[in-house]
Amino acid sequence: MAARDDSVIRGSLITCLILLVLSFALNFILWRWGNTQAQQEQLKQDSLTNAQNEVRTLSEQNDDFKAMLGARLMSEDKYESFANSSSGDAEFDQIATQFYQDMKIFGQAEGMQDRHYGKLPEYLMDAVRSRNTQYGQARDESARIRVQAESDVETARAAQQKAETERENLAKELDDERTQFGTYRDDMLVKMESAKDSKTKSERLMQELQRKAGTERAQLAQKAQLLKNTIDTQKLELNKLRNDRIESVQGEIRYVLRGGNIVSINLGSADALRPGVTFGVIDRDDTTRLQDADIKASIQVTRISGPHLAEARVVATPEIGNPIIEGDAVFSPFWAPGRTVKIALAGDIDIDGDGRPDNSALEGMIKAAGAELAPNGSETGQIDPAVRFLVIGESPDLDSANEDQAAAQLAELGAAKQRATEAGVTVIPAWKLQSYLRTLDDSLTTPLGSAVRGDDFPPTSPPGPARRRPVDLPEMFKNQRDNVQRNNEIVRP
Repeated sequence: MAARDDSVIRGSLITCLILLVLSFALNFILWRWGNTQAQQEQLKQDSLTNAQNEVRTLSEQNDDFKAMLGARLMSEDKYESFANSSSGDAEFDQIATQFYQDMKIFGQAEGMQDRHYGKLPEYLMDAVRSRNTQYGQARDESARIRVQAESDVETARAAQQKAETERENLAKELDDERTQFGTYRDDMLVKMESAKDSKTKSERLMQELQRKAGTERAQLAQKAQLLKNTIDTQKLELNKLRNDRIESVQGEIRYVLRGGNIVSINLGSADALRPGVTFGVIDRDDTTRLQDADIKASIQVTRISGPHLAEARVVATPEIGNPIIEGDAVFSPFWAPGRTVKIALAGDIDIDGDGRPDNSALEGMIKAAGAELAPNGSETGQIDPAVRFLVIGESPDLDSANEDQAAAQLAELGAAKQRATEAGVTVIPAWKLQSYLRTLDDSLTTPLGSAVRGDDFPPTSPPGPARRRPVDLPEMFKNQRDNVQRNNEIVRP
């Protein structure tokens, strides 16, 4: 029974293997048939695509040929593409290139609608007719010029004949003029003798007039000297009546920025302003007499922003009750718009109080401040009106041992003041210039030794623990430090 079941199982397995092999064979046959059909269909599709592309190319070439013959309108881009045609058809590319070259015959006035072979014969015929017309006109002009040339030749010949006749007439007139010249020359000799006698009489009369003129000139010179003395007297009186203002403001505050530490002024590149110039800030209601005004703050130019605009930082802040506001005036004694400030010195000037002249040191300070040293006019007798200040020292003591030298120095100071007054130059004492220099750098004028001043050295804090200070004050009171504007001097940073 068991042997029979094994034979049935083996038979079933063999049957299954046979069916599986037959199934694989049938699937392979069906795959080969399907692959062959797909390749044939792909070849047909490729053939159809190629045929369609060829038909499209032929259709485009047909349209291009129509455009070349004028049957269709051609665009500018299409016309330019014919210059370097690369369609793949060598014959068509040659025809397109030749068409592009042929159409250059047309002028710029011809539009794209007229650039084709159909229009070319008519255009060429019109050109031939135009050339024929021009040739006919040129031929007529040539004939007219020839006739005009013959007429001009006849006119020239007639003019030549007339010139020869006139030459003969002028030769006769020349002979007559020579005869008359001889007669006139004899008359002139007689008149010259008469003129000599008249000249002698005139010279005598002129000498008499010169003597009279000399007398009148002396009288006029005396009168002119009298008038000059009157003018000098009136000039002195006029200078006495002049306004005694010695300075004027140079600009004003435009804006106040960043809590009052940065400001802008109405001076800039057009005024020859440069960074680093230091100005004093004066209240806008206190500029009637600038020499009596108080400087409430000092600013230094940091950046030029425009022709009449610059930015400056505050190097000495004002008091709390008198802040910098828009419209406040600015002033610097050592800067002037577009020119160098000139300063002249007269006499011996002692700036440190030691009793010895410090003119050489003062000259160096003036140059260091950016100004220029000018002569006071003692040699020429006249001071340059462009000088801004004439600085004079203290009057010499006439009771000193060298009384004659002191009197000469005093006379020289008086003459220098008079020259400056006549030229309209401001005269300031040495201490005034010293205060200006101190605004730039206080170390320039701080004396030592026997001439030391107590206010040049502020007191130091006493030793010991520091006093307690309130810590709940407003911020504006905490910012009032050593850079507050304390006096009437422009502080340098």
